[in-house]
Amino acid sequence: MCLTFALTVTASFPIIAAMVPAVAKTTVAGVPLTLIVLGFAFYPVFLAVGWFYNRHARQLEARFTHLVDPASRRPDV
Repeated sequence: MCLTFALTVTASFPIIAAMVPAVAKTTVAGVPLTLIVLGFAFYPVFLAVGWFYNRHARQLEARFTHLVDPASRRPDV
């Protein structure tokens, strides 16, 4: 779900820039606004998605490990 949101936001910006010419023509210090947004604003979004995915993957791995080999189980002697 988080990845879907990030991809939707990323895909919608070039469409908005194409539909609204003022956005495409705006510059900041001589650099087009679209380049700034695509180059810098989306990196934090993708870093957050990566962090979220990694966190959930670790949690699922820990749950699976506990399910397969719980620490409370004593080895057969």
